Amino acid sequence: MVDSLGNNIHPTAIIGSNVTLGKNNYIGAYCIIGDNAEHRGEWNKTPNKITIGNNNVITGLVTIDGGMVETIIGNSNFFMKHSHIGHDCIIHNHTTISCGAKIGGHCIINDEVNIGLNAVIHQRVEIPRRCMIGASAFVGKKSILQPRHKYAGVPVKELGENI
Repeated sequence: MVDSLGNNIHPTAIIGSNVTLGKNNYIGAYCIIGDNAEHRGEWNKTPNKITIGNNNVITGLVTIDGGMVETIIGNSNFFMKHSHIGHDCIIHNHTTISCGAKIGGHCIINDEVNIGLNAVIHQRVEIPRRCMIGASAFVGKKSILQPRHKYAGVPVKELGENI
């Protein structure tokens, strides 16, 4: 189904009434956008706002949780199958989140970040601009990340500049 803003939404996608969509987004099969925050103290409360910008591709089986305050998805991002965006995250622009990657609540993912297959980002972590996080990596609260660098491992270790 294509709506009046040019959003192409698969008929099996579940999009909550708390979600505001921009223009020209693709939302694939079996996505759940706007469900309750996975937070013990907030579980039974009505999920708060999700704002999704323009030109995002959200492939199948992606979940984006409603915020305790607000979850924000910027513009021109690419979310691959089975990726998860936790409550109150801010995903800026031109970011790729690969299959199976999990982003914990309250994270900030800055512009042009690439998060690899099955990587895990612990809640309340910020990923600087143009970072690359390798497949199956774990970024914890104690991880120190610099813009434009590559990281991999459990816990992540710097691999050098991301050119």
